[in-house]
Amino acid sequence: MADENKDVLLGVEERWSNIQDYFRANQKRVTTVVTVILIAIAGYAGFKFWYLPGQEEEAELAIYPAQRMFSIDSIRQATAMFEQIADEYGMTKAGHTANYYLGICYYRTHNYDKAIECLEKFDAGDVMVTPMAAGIMGDAEMQLGHNDLALEDYLKAVKRSANDLTTPLYMKKAAMACELKGDYAQALSLYQSIKTQYHNSQEAGDIDKYIARAQAKSGSSAQ
Repeated sequence: MADENKDVLLGVEERWSNIQDYFRANQKRVTTVVTVILIAIAGYAGFKFWYLPGQEEEAELAIYPAQRMFSIDSIRQATAMFEQIADEYGMTKAGHTANYYLGICYYRTHNYDKAIECLEKFDAGDVMVTPMAAGIMGDAEMQLGHNDLALEDYLKAVKRSANDLTTPLYMKKAAMACELKGDYAQALSLYQSIKTQYHNSQEAGDIDKYIARAQAKSGSSAQ
C-alpha cells in the first residue's frame, strides 16, 4: 500500500512538473490567451452594464417626440425621426419599437416592401403589439399580391397571442386570404372558429354570411 501511495505521489509530482515546464515554455502564448479572455469579459461587462443601459436611456428620450409626431399624423417627420432612432439605437427596446412605428408609417405611405422590412426586425414580445406587427405585414403582403405570404403572416398573428381583440380580426383576414387562394375548406374552418371561440367579438357579428359563402364554395353542408 505504501508503495502504491508513493507511486501516486510521484505521478502527481511528475504531472505538475510537466505543467510547469509547459507554462515556462509557452509563457508568452498563455499570457496572450489569458489577456484576450480578460479583455473579452471586461468588454462584455462594459457593454451590458454601462454602454447598453446608456443607449436605452438615450433611445427612450429620443422616441417620445417621434411618437408625438406619429400621434398627430405628421408621418413624414415621424418617419425621419424613427429611422434615425432605429439606425442609432437598433439594439435597444426603443430601437425595436421604432421599427414597429416605421413599419406602420411605410404602410400608410404605400411603401409596402419597406413596411415589411421594418416589421420583420420588430419582436418585442408584447401580447398585443407583436401580433399586430405580423398582421400589418400580412396587410402589406396582400397589397403586393402575395396571398400565400399574407396568409402565413395572418396565421402568425393568430398564434402569437390569443385575445378577443386581435385574434378574431386576423383569423378573419386569414380566412379571406384562404378564399383568394381557393382554399374554402380552411376558410370555413377559420370562420367557424371565430363563431364558436370569439362569438362576442366584432368579427363574429356578421360571420354567418362568411360561413355560408365558404360552405357553398367548398361544397360543405351547413353545420
